[in-house]
Amino acid sequence: MAGLAILCSGQGRQSATMFERLRKYPEALALEQQIRAAGLLPNGADDPSMLFHNQFAQPLICLYQVMAWAVIAPELPEVELFAGYSLGEVSAYACAGMMKIDDVIRLAALRGKLMSDAAKQPQTMLAVLGLNAQQLEPIALKSGVFPAIRNGRRHLIFGMPQDCVDSFREAVLSAGATRVVQLPVTVAAHTPLLEQAAVIFHQELEKVPVHPAAAPVLSGVSAERVYDREGMLAALSGQIQQTIDWQGCQETALASGCRVFLELGPGSSLARM
Repeated sequence: MAGLAILCSGQGRQSATMFERLRKYPEALALEQQIRAAGLLPNGADDPSMLFHNQFAQPLICLYQVMAWAVIAPELPEVELFAGYSLGEVSAYACAGMMKIDDVIRLAALRGKLMSDAAKQPQTMLAVLGLNAQQLEPIALKSGVFPAIRNGRRHLIFGMPQDCVDSFREAVLSAGATRVVQLPVTVAAHTPLLEQAAVIFHQELEKVPVHPAAAPVLSGVSAERVYDREGMLAALSGQIQQTIDWQGCQETALASGCRVFLELGPGSSLARM
């Protein structure tokens, strides 16, 4: 039988109406009420204008994903592995049973705040298509730009200070990039610019109880299977300031026998990659 991989999406496709359908399911509604009653969502999280601010978006997306998982998990066959894209990696550990849902929502809110606080100067991210890592690395080094996510052999995302955007875009287009897209973000996630956020997040992670995994979670940085506490701490704190190898995660999943990939959302960005 084909192996099943559960994918937890990252940020970008959240919406003010994303919970409406899930609330029709008693198990999902009860979970949401539990989280709200515990006061784990930041004040202002229900303000639609805050939906794309890290400290609000991250816990809301994690909540959406664990609610979706609560609905569909009983209907699914055994899961081969879990994987999450950026923020989704936090949710993946909840779905795998390694962390309690309350802890995951609290950590997601903290992660969002730490990342925003670490961006002391305006930052952003650019997706570059058409050039490989070997072609882009010297350009990035010269431009003061950092590789953030490897989605494919010729699809990479870079994080940088805002004032590096124009020169980097011009350089990669001159080198043969077929497309350059500035992402609607204000934090250069998965780069050394967020080193301080990663350090503090690791300290908070160390306080969280960790439980046996129902199935392994793929580390976004190494694309290796994670089963234990030390692996989880290294993966979740490391990915804040280190490059995510999403292409490697896909390759590991395929090598593990996964042929069915179910994305929890919100959105379907991973399914389209």
